[in-house]
Amino acid sequence: MKTFLFRPLEVPARPTAGRTSGVFSRYAPLVTAIWLLVGRPLPCPAAEDKPVPRVTRYDWAPEAANLPIGTARGIFPGRVVWARDPAATKWAGRWELKDDQWWTDANTDQNRVEAMLSETLRKLAGASTDEKSWQAIFRYHNRTVRQLVDRGYQPGEVVAVKINLNNSSSAKADNQTDATPQMVLAMVRQLVDQAHVPPECVFIYDVRRFIYGAMIAKVWSAYPKVRFVQADAPNADQPKNPRTGDQRGIEAADWVEGISYSVGTYKEAKLIPRQAFAATYLVNLALLKAHSYPHNYMEDGDEGQTALTMCGKNHFGSIKGTPELHSAINTDAGGTPRAYSPLVDLAASPNLGAKTILYVLDGLYCGRKWRSYPLHFPNPPFNNRVAPYENSDWPASVLASLDGVALDSVGLDILYAQTKNNVDSTHGGVSRILIRENADDYLHEMAQADKPPSGAAYRQDGKTVGSLGVHEHWDSDGTRRYSRNLDPKNGKGIELIFLPRAD
Repeated sequence: MKTFLFRPLEVPARPTAGRTSGVFSRYAPLVTAIWLLVGRPLPCPAAEDKPVPRVTRYDWAPEAANLPIGTARGIFPGRVVWARDPAATKWAGRWELKDDQWWTDANTDQNRVEAMLSETLRKLAGASTDEKSWQAIFRYHNRTVRQLVDRGYQPGEVVAVKINLNNSSSAKADNQTDATPQMVLAMVRQLVDQAHVPPECVFIYDVRRFIYGAMIAKVWSAYPKVRFVQADAPNADQPKNPRTGDQRGIEAADWVEGISYSVGTYKEAKLIPRQAFAATYLVNLALLKAHSYPHNYMEDGDEGQTALTMCGKNHFGSIKGTPELHSAINTDAGGTPRAYSPLVDLAASPNLGAKTILYVLDGLYCGRKWRSYPLHFPNPPFNNRVAPYENSDWPASVLASLDGVALDSVGLDILYAQTKNNVDSTHGGVSRILIRENADDYLHEMAQADKPPSGAAYRQDGKTVGSLGVHEHWDSDGTRRYSRNLDPKNGKGIELIFLPRAD
């Protein structure tokens, strides 16, 4: 059901010669007499043409806890695993410096990041080793999505890794948030060394941006055969491949039509890179990050269009015509309550989202806006210092699931919990993070894609899209329990496993 915005009746001041014009002014004395006789104002024709501006609301709050909707996915349905190691992130927070970035090895510990990802994958798959974890993940995907019984990864199959580089450039030197090189290398190491995917069968991409040099150099230092796919051909300031001595391995997106939308008419939004179209599998390696924030005392750029930048919106970096979809997700435009969401079609597309074998949230540093510096999380279980900003406390987390809806649901609960008691008194008393309205509407649409609140008929390949996962909110910020935590036997929603590292 749509929500419509009605304009309140405008009450003009008593008509005067200075407020009338044209035909209206010829009858001003008569209008004035009627106004005095009736005792109430008449609408001013000029005022009727004035648009009423829509005021963006940052008032989202979760509905009732532990009421799961949709169908849980995964080897252990609805399982989300969250690892945290505060020692993995050591950046001092000097955000304005161009020679002390959070993404250097001096500030982010590669070994600890890899240990977190390893522990997360083992717990997610219920396996004793990383290798067995990947065997279980591939077999689960092939059985449930490709209808291939007991089939693991086969040589020659290509794995695409979609990362988020919304603030990236080929010569990035700033401290705004993007995918972390250490997390990306950790994922590549898992795919190559544990899942036994040949490095030449792995590519990393965000086709809306150039991939920054430190990211490429980090991966190529260990796996020079891994490819990178970006918005255009390589720039001169991007690194050379140590194996070939040139920039082979950095590719421009080769656009092909690969996405169909259930509602609306789009052109370039239908285009995805041929490289992703031809891939067999996909890892959705997104960021734990909000998308909109109304204040600019550190960041710049517009406030954003929607609430979240996690796994769902990560595929805006998989298509050419992203701007065509902005209106559909903008809460001041088409993204009204219970509206159609193109994120459902992106997630369900057999040429893109349906290839996903693993969903991951890089929560090492996080952010509050699409263009954002890393954000401190003051509330449990993080307990970061927030003032002064220049300190080394960070979220230091990684989360993973085989259910993308469940993962984004947990990410949203984490972000919302950090809006509380988090006022920045040095910048006008504003909250350091805010959650924009309709934040979980796309999760309701995904969870109930066959019967969505919007009433949209989501279809892919001529078939009705079924539930894409389970959505639920935890019981409280302190206990962080979902329905399968509260009732492991009968719960139908999310199971959250938290793996904190104390040392």
